Amino acid sequence: MTNTPATIFFDVNETLSDLSPVGDAFEAVGATREVASTWFASILRDGFALTAVGTEARFLDIATTNAHESLGASTLNMPIDEAVDAVIAAFSNVSLHGDVAPGIRALHDAGHRLFTLSNGPASNAERMLTEAGVADAMAGFLSVEGNSLWKPARSTYESALTRTGTDFDSCPAYLVAVHPWDIHGAAKAGLSTVWVNRSGANYPSHFVRPTLIVATIDELSSSLAEN
Repeated sequence: MTNTPATIFFDVNETLSDLSPVGDAFEAVGATREVASTWFASILRDGFALTAVGTEARFLDIATTNAHESLGASTLNMPIDEAVDAVIAAFSNVSLHGDVAPGIRALHDAGHRLFTLSNGPASNAERMLTEAGVADAMAGFLSVEGNSLWKPARSTYESALTRTGTDFDSCPAYLVAVHPWDIHGAAKAGLSTVWVNRSGANYPSHFVRPTLIVATIDELSSSLAEN
């Protein structure tokens, strides 16, 4: 791996983006950070359920619908439609974790080909990386929307490989994510994987183990060189 540039796909939500401002937004409208966590989990739950039966799922549509449900159980300090708008606006304007921009730059400088691969809109990833000054380091911004089922469907990773012209025989391919379910899906599609374990959690034994584990994105370039 030391002298072989790879194609690297990055999950976006939570892997690259810091979602703590979303918790702030829930608190600002009268709910709690726990409600924010439940809301985000419900988006994934419903998207996975739709994927399981082969139905297209649109991230922001689910997020908006489920925000109404999640916030409806709280005593809000504004009308619920305004609260939902505030939460969705916060989600749509989050920034990168502090380790991401230097990590992306180091990987680009090492010759790797970098893409985002999100279940949400590609525009959000492009905005964050542009604001951080590293959009030029990316070869592309990919979303499942209009192209494939949600991750972790195997076909989603295969579609990303096809769309980027990645050939396993000539170019190693990695998926980088904080979510073990994403790691598992990519591994089943034949990709190598990198689990970003910022919290020091234990990796679930029911999922395929990652190829590499890092605590932050800015560790990844050196970890790949040593692998």
